[in-house]
Amino acid sequence: MRAEESVRQLTEENNARAARINAMVRDFEVMKNELMGSNAEKDQYIDQLNREIAGLKDQLDKQVESLQEKNFAFSFEQDRLSETLEERERTIRSLESKIQEMNQETSRQASLLSDRNIRIGTLGDQLSLLEAEKVKGERLNEELQEKLQRALVEAGELKKQIQERDETITRLQNNVNLLKRELGGNE
Repeated sequence: MRAEESVRQLTEENNARAARINAMVRDFEVMKNELMGSNAEKDQYIDQLNREIAGLKDQLDKQVESLQEKNFAFSFEQDRLSETLEERERTIRSLESKIQEMNQETSRQASLLSDRNIRIGTLGDQLSLLEAEKVKGERLNEELQEKLQRALVEAGELKKQIQERDETITRLQNNVNLLKRELGGNE
């Protein structure tokens, strides 16, 4: 942009100098007509104008050369900036590609995580069912233990009753034997 501003300023200066040169040429023509009588003065004035024109041409040549150098420097800088921009664009494309790959990997990992969470949920549900079954089994076991205790108590009571009946039967048998002996002794 500075080079463009310099080119614009130099162009304006060149245009101004060209306008001055044109004005000088016009002045020269006017003076030439006025000074027709004096060739020596006219030649001297012409030489002076020629020198000034030559000086202006030298200045113009220097400015053109300066403009060419600045234009070359501008072109070189523009090429360098273009290369830098292309390198950055390549870097951006590379980073965008990596970001896309990372997004795909993230999606894949999220999918795997979701699958694992589903499996964990399923296993949790199965564990809950097994714990419920365990609790149910423990309750059933307690109920069976209680029934077993009741059955053992009843069995104990039945054993007592059987023992009491056995004793009663033994007593009755003894009584029957005694009666038989008594009856048999009387005969």
